[in-house]
Amino acid sequence: MRSHDTPAGPPQTAGLEHAFDRFTQVSGQLIDAYLALQQQVSHLSEQLALANEQLSRRVAENTALLGRLSLLLNMLPAGVIEIDASEQVIRQNPAATQLLDDDLTGQPWQVCAARFSSHHPDDEHTTYRQPGGELRQVLIQRQALPDNGGAIILVQDVSRALEMQQQLAQQERFVSMGRMAASLAHQLRTPLATAMLYTSHLNRPTLDEADRLKFAGKALTRLRALEGLVGDMLGFVRGHVQAREWVALPRLLADAEQIFAPQAQARDIALDWPGEPPQLELYSDSKALLGAIVNLLENALVFSPPNGRIRLSLMRNDTVLQLSVQDDGPGVAADVAQRIFDPFFTTRADGTGLGLAIARGVAEASAGELTLQPSLRGACFRLQLPYRPMVHTTG
Repeated sequence: MRSHDTPAGPPQTAGLEHAFDRFTQVSGQLIDAYLALQQQVSHLSEQLALANEQLSRRVAENTALLGRLSLLLNMLPAGVIEIDASEQVIRQNPAATQLLDDDLTGQPWQVCAARFSSHHPDDEHTTYRQPGGELRQVLIQRQALPDNGGAIILVQDVSRALEMQQQLAQQERFVSMGRMAASLAHQLRTPLATAMLYTSHLNRPTLDEADRLKFAGKALTRLRALEGLVGDMLGFVRGHVQAREWVALPRLLADAEQIFAPQAQARDIALDWPGEPPQLELYSDSKALLGAIVNLLENALVFSPPNGRIRLSLMRNDTVLQLSVQDDGPGVAADVAQRIFDPFFTTRADGTGLGLAIARGVAEASAGELTLQPSLRGACFRLQLPYRPMVHTTG
């Protein structure tokens, strides 16, 4: 009897063919993915090479810039000191070493800064005594570094610049004096000639005692006017402030009242004066500041009408004192107000035009200002100066 076996060949072949087709399909997908990955790698490699090239170029540029900055830093005439976040000096340029005659690297900046002393807390210039004993005026500026919390300290020797500024200011005053020499000569000649005329009358043998006293008084008045003119001119030529110190406001106002009150009384001009001035001190030249206040009062007296009134008032904020002088005169015209502080400008026949110019110079040299204020009546001049509370010392 013949057996009936089922043929196994065809189904197995079909399965293998299906598996082979699936393998071929997956292999193709892998090849495609590999090719795409190769393209991406190639593209990324090109980008990385470009980025590396740009980075290398920037590094080279920064290196060159750092070299130029280092060269510039070493050539700077000003001292440059770098400190870190803990206020330690980490480096300085040769100019700083030469100016300070010392290498401060590794030292605390506060200890180094103690070498500098300021004459006045509001003065931006400080004084430094070099090891040789020479005093130098220096300007110290600080700029914070945002990246590491440190700072750059710039130390500039401004002694020569300040000296040249003073010389230039003095030369400008001499030039102004030269321009007005003819006018001033006329102003000096007039009171001098008048005084000589009155004095010549005193030689008359027939002159009685009453006339002698009258002519002597007139001659003395002219000579005092002449003395005032000469004093104004000398004050303008010498400069406004010679040496600054802390000046007590009560004493300053008491001296001004003692000088000016008799003049106001002689003209029948009422004087409003602060009753109890605040206990403050002003940083200025005491004589120059007193002269500036008296100049403002005398200017108000000249333009005050008969039986007029002059008011001296005080106001202050946290840092500035305002001293105002107001009169009952005709006020100041707009065209005159523009030039009222110019040296030698005056609307008076017997004036030098120096009183207000000197007063403004004193204010500016004392870190303040003098201005003409709008006023409904008369003229009002305001002197503004920084102050501090009076320091009381015990004996």
